Parts: sequence; structure tokens; C-alpha cells
Amino acid sequence: MAVARSRVRLSELNVERARPEHAGGDFDAALIFAEQALINGADALLARDGFGANSHVVRFSYPALPAVYGDERHLIDQIRASRNRAQYDAGGDVDAGLAGRATALAARALASAQALIT
Repeated sequence: MAVARSRVRLSELNVERARPEHAGGDFDAALIFAEQALINGADALLARDGFGANSHVVRFSYPALPAVYGDERHLIDQIRASRNRAQYDAGGDVDAGLAGRATALAARALASAQALIT
């Protein structure tokens, strides 16, 4: 359970990193931190159940994730594709709306993970 709590704390940190980046206009950074927070939240629940994953497809398909992950699968796919471009290709293409939706989703997913990690 210590690993799960550690991943929740990391998700919290990444959500808190995303917010000022978005407010400051660095939408690439906001999106990258938000996507990392989504990963950390999923990893917390995998760790809680004794699992780990190195694949985003496997991680985000874990059936015990909170409903927000499944309900927002299309947005998560958009976030991942945009994050890849921002991090590995040419930055500056992430718009404020997507970065804001990513940050809000990361916060919702974090709250759901927190409720499940006791």
C-alpha cells in the first residue's frame, strides 16, 4: 500500500505542476504534467492491487480504474497523442483548451484514485 500512496502523492504533485503552467501559458508543460498525473493515478491503483504496467494501453485498460478513465478514454487518447508531439517532436502546438481539459481530467482522476487508496 505504500507504493500506491506514493503514486497518489506523485499524481497530486503533477496536478499541482500542471495548474500554474496552464495559467502561465505553457500549455505543452501543463499537458505533459496532466498526462503524467493520469499515469500516476492509474499506477496507484495497479500497485494497490499488486500489479504494475509499462504500457499505457495496458495501464489505462485496467478494469479496476475509476470510471473517469473509461468515460474519458477519447480525451485521454487526445492527451497522449498531443503529449507525444509536445515532448518528442515540435512543441507549441497544444492549445489552451486541451491543456485545460487535461488538467481538469487529471484532477478528477486523482480525486477518484484518492478515494480508493485508503
